[in-house]
Amino acid sequence: MFTHRGLFFAFPAIGESVGALPSGYFASPQLHSGTDLDTYFEMARLKAPQRRQQLIAVATKQFAKFGYDAATTAAIAKAAHITEPILYRHFSSKQELFVAIIRDVSRRTIEHWQELIVSTDHPAEQLRKIARELPGHLQQLQDAYRVMHNALTTNRDRKVLSVLREHYKQLESFFHRIIAAGIKRGVFRAAHPKAVSWLLIDVGLGYAMMTLDLAQFETFDVEEAIEFILRGLKP
Repeated sequence: MFTHRGLFFAFPAIGESVGALPSGYFASPQLHSGTDLDTYFEMARLKAPQRRQQLIAVATKQFAKFGYDAATTAAIAKAAHITEPILYRHFSSKQELFVAIIRDVSRRTIEHWQELIVSTDHPAEQLRKIARELPGHLQQLQDAYRVMHNALTTNRDRKVLSVLREHYKQLESFFHRIIAAGIKRGVFRAAHPKAVSWLLIDVGLGYAMMTLDLAQFETFDVEEAIEFILRGLKP
């Protein structure tokens, strides 16, 4: 028996429950062998929304390092200093964790771009601002983008592919609004907004993959690439 921060703990016989320690702590002793009690109690205090965000962050690093197929919920739980049953209280499967990661990066990407363009209503300048900040944005979310790129090229899971399509449709809708507004104002010549939107997405995707996944190759200047597209959109 011992005390920790004024709490009293008594170790029962094998198979019995453990006093005040949260359920599941001794379910996988090897999971906590390198974790001191201060760290454990800090993790145990997280509220449900905080726990979900913690698991998303940890899973992102695991998927980025090992790939979606090789990463396991057991390894993710261990890295988060919790047991696997606790992970399953928040996410029913590894697949659900992946979905949460992609939706999180979609939300953060669109919010970041909206913040960038709020200071100008000129469609061409809005696209320039996004291009200018893209390298920093990719560095900030590099693990999440590596997870996406890996899944795009190797994964055939229907739900995984569905959430990836969902992500790119959101990007398409974002750019579609800018292009359509530019055409309406006469800033851009008449063009198909969907086609231009996907051209912008393709440039961004190519730049992201070259920068994050193929760093050994020489990449291109994404701002120059966007300027090339903007020249083609001039009336």
